[in-house]
Amino acid sequence: MRHALLTEIEKAKENMVQVAKEEGIASKSTFQVSQSIDQLLNELHKVTSTKH
Repeated sequence: MRHALLTEIEKAKENMVQVAKEEGIASKSTFQVSQSIDQLLNELHKVTSTKH
């Protein structure tokens, strides 16, 4: 689960960079991708904190 989340986070980061290059860093699309990354990071935090 942790590895899958890390992979998904990396893909989302790459996507965010691409969207920001195309539409601008302050675009609604960039913001939406950023929010999805935040959600993934929150999930990762839950997964890693429950194992300790």
